[in-house]
Amino acid sequence: MATSIHAGDIGDAWLQAAQALAQAPGRTLVNLAVSITDPLREDLGIREELEKSLVRLARGNGASKPATLHSVHTVANTIFPISMYNPDHPDAAAKFFERAQSVGSLHVGRRNEWGTYFGRLVSYPFPDGSTVNQLERFLDVLAEGKTWADRYEAPLTFPGESTELIGKADDVDAATADALVIGPQDRRVRGNPCLAHLSFTVLDGAVHLTALYRRHHYIARAYGNFLGLARLLNFLARESGREVGGMLVVGTHADLEMGTRAHHRDLLARAADAQGDVHPIEVSTRPLGASWSDLELPSSARAAAP
Repeated sequence: MATSIHAGDIGDAWLQAAQALAQAPGRTLVNLAVSITDPLREDLGIREELEKSLVRLARGNGASKPATLHSVHTVANTIFPISMYNPDHPDAAAKFFERAQSVGSLHVGRRNEWGTYFGRLVSYPFPDGSTVNQLERFLDVLAEGKTWADRYEAPLTFPGESTELIGKADDVDAATADALVIGPQDRRVRGNPCLAHLSFTVLDGAVHLTALYRRHHYIARAYGNFLGLARLLNFLARESGREVGGMLVVGTHADLEMGTRAHHRDLLARAADAQGDVHPIEVSTRPLGASWSDLELPSSARAAAP
């Protein structure tokens, strides 16, 4: 059974989806589909209340061990780092990809073996060790004389040979899948990329995006994911001379994963009261010397008591 949310902006989408999760058994839903009509707008009132909540959770909020959490801006940057994109540059896309090559594989290490979503978009790893810049290929196809409506698919994980997994105790769960399994370099059952696939459709002069998450955490990740996906959509639309269309984000397993029910009720009530402060999202780098402080945790959130 699926749950459908229809929202006008990113903040409204997050709040409606979180409210549906709060009412669901176990605060979990299967196939939560969130449609956003205008992904280039967000509600800063809702976002600030979420950021304040993240600060309280990161400080422990009474728990013995504080959670490791990031601001909405930081999460969004794992999908599309806007500080590298300057649309006013005469060759903006090429310059962006040039910068991307130097950072696309950052954050790969013992605790993050698979890299970042952005890294897999600009340097997607094939099993043979070669890579491809999926975003650059999209723009190449979009630049062709004929406009293809449905030729733009970006996987974030890739199939592994199931025969390689069978018989390995650590990979019993993965080996039960016949076709698409988490790839050979993604052997851990937990902690692998949760964003599985991006699909873009070009229709009537606009680029639309559908994103599929195999697991979607609505406290720690969803708002930032919405924001990062919207920035990515804007980049492809702008650099191909098209409009930004709608965005659909499907979480095959979505949850309200942190805090108590009382914490969630308080957060959602505060967010609902703060709703209505809608603004365009930021989609590119700021002028030299400009401050980024308001894109991190708001000052009022940093001062929030646990």
